[in-house]
Amino acid sequence: MTGTERRALVVGYTWLDGGVRLRSWTLDETQGPVVVEPLGRLLFRVEPGKWCTGYNDGRAHVRCPDQAPATRGGACDSCGVRDEFRACMTCDGFRCPRLSPDILAYCRQHHHLYLACFGDEDIKVGTASDPRKHQRVIEQGPLAAARVAEAAGPKIRQMETHLAQAGFAESVRRSHKTALLAGAMTEVEARSLVIEATHRLKEVLPREYHGVLHAPIFVPQPDLARQSRQLPLNPLELEDGVVVEGDVVGAVGHTVFVRDADGTFALDLGALKGRRVTWNPAGPRRKPTAQLGLF
Repeated sequence: MTGTERRALVVGYTWLDGGVRLRSWTLDETQGPVVVEPLGRLLFRVEPGKWCTGYNDGRAHVRCPDQAPATRGGACDSCGVRDEFRACMTCDGFRCPRLSPDILAYCRQHHHLYLACFGDEDIKVGTASDPRKHQRVIEQGPLAAARVAEAAGPKIRQMETHLAQAGFAESVRRSHKTALLAGAMTEVEARSLVIEATHRLKEVLPREYHGVLHAPIFVPQPDLARQSRQLPLNPLELEDGVVVEGDVVGAVGHTVFVRDADGTFALDLGALKGRRVTWNPAGPRRKPTAQLGLF
């Protein structure tokens, strides 16, 4: 990302074709879709504030019409109400809310249940829609993860609810995922823990769900993620006004590793969500704290 100075609002990140991508809107008069860009050479300044990242209208992600500050969950209160997808995401599968036709079709399509290990003994349970059965898992950056069941969305969500009640983790904090990147567990060990966890499924789940379980199908690990797990974890602090500059040399889930003349640093893309950035900023460049600490 080099060239003329330009401003953007970071909406999030994703993984495509084995590489990490940043999702953003340009801050101009254009009202087009979210731009998805590969991360190679980085040069941007972090601007003050945290801003609403918009809402899902049932078909696409739409920018906040008020360009308002974020209040919770990355959105302003108004966009939180507008979001057609929010009710589906908070549903446990047993008492489904009224949904728009587009979201209802999404809900009822084939979904997958997966188990993931991030580098410790805890096993996370999660769901993914069929089109994103790999992408959804890779975005989270587990050391090993496997799909273990396939069915319509509500049934898969019910299974997730049962397993969470039985002690499987529903979520893992980004900070904990990052810390585990420096752990000693190998991918082989993580796979073994996932396989062991699958042996508990029929004990925990009511019999009505046993028919949709299948042998674990491990989600392929991107080569970039595998190669990045030995990189140093020097976190970049994204204070207002700092400039991040360097080459992306690795990535695992939300963590991107940036290298410059001073070393290699870990950038949390999740912390960038809702931040306005200026690409290719002119003028003086104030480095983040982690980089300053090396002098």
